Amino acid sequence: MFDVMYAIVSSENNEDWVWFLTNVRECLGGMQPIVMSDRNNALLHAMPKVFGIDCHTYCVRHIRENFAKAAGKYGYRKEATKDLLKEMLNRVAYAASEVEYGLAMDQMRKFRRELAV
Repeated sequence: MFDVMYAIVSSENNEDWVWFLTNVRECLGGMQPIVMSDRNNALLHAMPKVFGIDCHTYCVRHIRENFAKAAGKYGYRKEATKDLLKEMLNRVAYAASEVEYGLAMDQMRKFRRELAV
């Protein structure tokens, strides 16, 4: 991963992201980038307009942090529980095969059912 471009803009709004991504597209001369982001709402809006829907992915670190934050809102406040949730999410995100992915998802579902009791 490396930075290709950056800009100073008024804010992270839809208009500025469309402007920025349009400039990125022009500079790349037809190459299709893969953009990894933190799911910023304005970027989620701008990416399909400029590049289509196939070249946007999400940063696992940001998803993991948001996942832990959301877990806190649902009452999972103990750090040990949050750490376990983050580890389970990592197993899903980094599964190297369909079998590993299925096992990781099963573990998350089981954990969720246990906490619901």
